[in-house]
Amino acid sequence: MNFDFKKLFSNFKIIDLSHTLEEGIPSFPTHTKYYHLDANQINDPAHMSQILMHEHNGTHVDAPAHYIKTGPKNKHFVEYVNPIHLIGSAVHINLNKYKKKLVTLPIIKEWEKKNFFIKKNDIVIFNFGWHKKWKIGSKGKEYIKNWPGLDKLSSEYLLKKKIIAVGTDTLGLDCSGSINIPAHTTFLINNILIMENLNNLDVLPSRFNFIAIPLKIKKGTASPIRALAFIDK
Repeated sequence: MNFDFKKLFSNFKIIDLSHTLEEGIPSFPTHTKYYHLDANQINDPAHMSQILMHEHNGTHVDAPAHYIKTGPKNKHFVEYVNPIHLIGSAVHINLNKYKKKLVTLPIIKEWEKKNFFIKKNDIVIFNFGWHKKWKIGSKGKEYIKNWPGLDKLSSEYLLKKKIIAVGTDTLGLDCSGSINIPAHTTFLINNILIMENLNNLDVLPSRFNFIAIPLKIKKGTASPIRALAFIDK
């Protein structure tokens, strides 16, 4: 039976939640930068470029191997990530006005009380308004400073909810300068994927459909993604 996917998607407004990959984008302070280099060949009429980048540059997803240090690590690289874990119903938790550095459990429960309960297999997206700080070169220095993140109890609460992925519009789901890194260690060792550096979150409703596909990188600890929101028209 033929299925008209184009007709199906025509019922939705599609929002691109990814930043453009280009030289000068903000990156984690200890990570290498993104480079887009000329790769044209003499007497070849085709135009080509070479990309040199860190796995965690730009809008990306962390594979469990990013924080799994022991056990069958070979099965936790991004090449083994099941794309279905980044496709589904998503929850947008808008914390634009939140001024503290850590998201605590009462904050999430209060959001649920005002909106709805997070369900099993949800993809949870945190919007700190940080995507508006994303700028090229020295203008983006505020993006890589003092970003907020989740604390241990809030991370464990979402784990118990059996969500399948979690995302943020900051450089990391753990706050800047975090020592124990509770969000990464809670989610990734339990095979819950983490997306970072998401964009354009302010236009999202509280619940929407989400799709993001990672590259199939052998022994990759992360991959760039093109993240898309599908909103009912």
